[in-house]
Amino acid sequence: MLIEILLAVIQAATEFLPVSSSGHLALFSNIIEKQDLFFFTVLHLASLFAVMIFTRKEIFKLISFEKKYKKYWVYLITASLPAVFFGFIFLDLIETSFSSFLFLGLAFIFTGTILFLTKYAYKPLKLNFWSSLFIGLFQALALFPGISRSGMTISSGLFSGLNKEEAVKFSFLLFVPLSIGAFVLKLGSFYFSYTLLLSFFICLFLSWFFLNLLYIIVKKGKFWMFSLYCFLIGVVSLWIYFF
Repeated sequence: MLIEILLAVIQAATEFLPVSSSGHLALFSNIIEKQDLFFFTVLHLASLFAVMIFTRKEIFKLISFEKKYKKYWVYLITASLPAVFFGFIFLDLIETSFSSFLFLGLAFIFTGTILFLTKYAYKPLKLNFWSSLFIGLFQALALFPGISRSGMTISSGLFSGLNKEEAVKFSFLLFVPLSIGAFVLKLGSFYFSYTLLLSFFICLFLSWFFLNLLYIIVKKGKFWMFSLYCFLIGVVSLWIYFF
């Protein structure tokens, strides 16, 4: 049980902070020799519930088709499609990459590089079809462990010219369809346990906490600083692989 709870804490702490939750879960599970993709999917579901609580106002405006948010449906669908196609085509490769320290190390360093470049990204523009597609392509890369989904979507949003708050909110909203899709794909591996349930609620509460923390950090313009951690964990992963 302690291992499952620790994994829940890792998921919550790394899902929204741009350091790749899947990469950390893969790294830790390889060390403890625990590969349970359905368990990881349930933890992502807990993070999904936290997102829905955090963005409840935006979600309500979306489902009520408020005038300002009608175009958001198009943007969210556009940004979600690349990950859907990419996931179906490369599903086996994605699952295999979870067990490779070499891949994890390179992916963490790639994430760190993208995060660092956001330090120089600022040109105020509004969200549109092309910027949502651009964000979606970056999100598709994050299907691989070690490449942060929030890191890719927020960074590409900033590169596209979105202001900090909109980049974060759009990233969070994009997490909803992606997580639902991942959960549906893993339903065939369904099982229930009280440890699974406890891990779910721990992850839910902590995910909500770290969502709020990330929002504050991005607004203060400190998002790029997470790159330093990604570089560090990337080097550690490569060291484990080679030595």
